Amino acid sequence: MPKKKDTKVEELENQLKRAVADYHNLEKRVSEGRSELTNFVGAELIKRLLPVLDHLERALSSASELEKESGWFKGVELAVKEFEQVLQSEGLEEIPADGVFNPSLHEAVDTRDGENNMILEVVKKGYNLNGKVLRPAQVVVGRRRN
Repeated sequence: MPKKKDTKVEELENQLKRAVADYHNLEKRVSEGRSELTNFVGAELIKRLLPVLDHLERALSSASELEKESGWFKGVELAVKEFEQVLQSEGLEEIPADGVFNPSLHEAVDTRDGENNMILEVVKKGYNLNGKVLRPAQVVVGRRRN
């Protein structure tokens, strides 16, 4: 009879160890899921902020020389730089859009006569977030005429 008890105790100990291991695995999965959700929500928020950044940059670039000397312009310019720094601190990086067209990073919105497969113009900036493409750069690509 003592052998039966020892076997039963050993079996219960093994079940307990498996239950504890399952619990630790569950904790790990929940933590990873929470982290993924946080990253997703952050990415979605930044994606929604990009058009705001586009509009602000467009407004700054279209200002006249006289407007660029005004206090309000300098204030808006400073606010845009700070906005960009905040986004960069969250992992946002501008996608380089010069040189050779890369379909993984760029979206061709038009083609023009020019050096084949070279980016001629940036229509809209593209961005990576933590190493992943959040929005491809929209570009005009050169094509050789036959």
